[in-house]
Amino acid sequence: MRAERKKGQRSRGFSLIEAVLVFAVIGLIVFAGWYAYRLHSKGLLAGGSAGSFSTNKTSILYNNNPFVPYGVTIYGLADTKWQANLASDLAQIKAIAGYWHGNTVRIQVAPDLYNSPPNGYLAAFNQEVSTARSAGLNVIISAQYERTQKIAGPNDTTLSFWKSVALSYAHDQHIWFDLFNEPRYTCSADVEPQAGCWQIWRNGGSSYVGMQTLVDTVRSSAPDNLILAEGLAGGKTLNGINDFLLSGTNIVYSVHPYFNSMNDSPSLWDSNFGTISSQIPVLVGEWGEYQTNRGSCVFNAPTLVPTFLSYLVSHHIGLIAWTLQPGNMIRGTNLEDPTAFDPGVAYKCVATSGIDAQGAGADIRSLFVAH
Repeated sequence: MRAERKKGQRSRGFSLIEAVLVFAVIGLIVFAGWYAYRLHSKGLLAGGSAGSFSTNKTSILYNNNPFVPYGVTIYGLADTKWQANLASDLAQIKAIAGYWHGNTVRIQVAPDLYNSPPNGYLAAFNQEVSTARSAGLNVIISAQYERTQKIAGPNDTTLSFWKSVALSYAHDQHIWFDLFNEPRYTCSADVEPQAGCWQIWRNGGSSYVGMQTLVDTVRSSAPDNLILAEGLAGGKTLNGINDFLLSGTNIVYSVHPYFNSMNDSPSLWDSNFGTISSQIPVLVGEWGEYQTNRGSCVFNAPTLVPTFLSYLVSHHIGLIAWTLQPGNMIRGTNLEDPTAFDPGVAYKCVATSGIDAQGAGADIRSLFVAH
C-alpha cells in the first residue's frame, strides 16, 4: 500500500505538470489571437491588401470597423536633396512603427521629381513605401511642391503624377492618396474662406486643376484606395466646404490646424473642422507644436496641446504629426527622445533643435500608445 501511494503521488505530480503545460499553451494561443486582433484592428497587417478600407458618413472603416489613423509625416523625397535624406527617412519609418506606436506614415513626394525622375528616385520611392508596408504601416502618399516648384494648387503635373501613382498602388488598400499638400489659392489667405475659393478648389480654374478632376483620375485606376483632400488656407480649414463636397467614394477631408489666430481655441476648431466631422470623415493630416519663430508656435502650448489632443479623441479624429526632425518631435537627433513641455521652464517661440527643445512630442507619443 505504501508503494501504491507513492506511485499515485508520482502520477498526480505528473498530471499537475501536464495541466500547467496545457494552460500555458492555451495562454499563448489566447495571446496570439489577441495580438492578431490588435494588429487587425489597427490596420497593421503587412504585405498586400490583407484588409479593406472604406468610409461611411463620418469615419474611416477597416473591414467595416471604425479605424483612426495615427502617424507621422516624412518629407525626404519632396526635396531636391532626396538622396541624402533616404537613410533618415527609412530610420524614421521604422521608428514610427516601433517606438512611436504609429499605424500610418505620410510620405511626401515631389511630383515634378517623380514625373521626370533623376536616377534612383523611383527606386528610393518604392523602397520607402515597401519598407513602411513591411513594418505594418499604412502609407499616405502626399503630393508636395513646397521644396521644388512652390505652386499654390494642383496643375497638370499633379494630374500626371496621380495617373501613374494610382495605377502603381491600386492593388494595396493600405496605400492612400493625399491629392495636394496645403492648397494656398490667393483668395484663401488666412481669412474666412470664400465660396469662390471652394469653387476653384473643387472644379478648377485660374490654371488650377480641380480636386474633383484629381479624384476622377485616381478612380479611373484605383477604385477603392482612400483619397485625402486637404482644405483651404494651406489646409487650415474646411469651413464652407458643405456645398463643395467631392463626388465619389472613400474620400477623407484633411485639415492642418497648426496653432495660430485661425486655430488656437476649441471654438475655432469647431468652425474649421470639428463640427463638420459629424457629417464627413475628417483627419488631421498634419500638425505639430514646437519651438519656432515662424508663426505656428503659441506661448500657451503646454496647456493648449493636451486640450487639442483630447478634442481630437472626443471627435474620433486621427492625427498625422509633424515630424521626426530635431526640434520638432524629437530632441537632438535621437528618434526615441521626444520633445516635452518641461515643468518650470518657460516655453519660448524661438527656433531650437538641441537636447533642450520643448514641444508636443511626448504628448503625441502618449496619444499613439493609448490608441
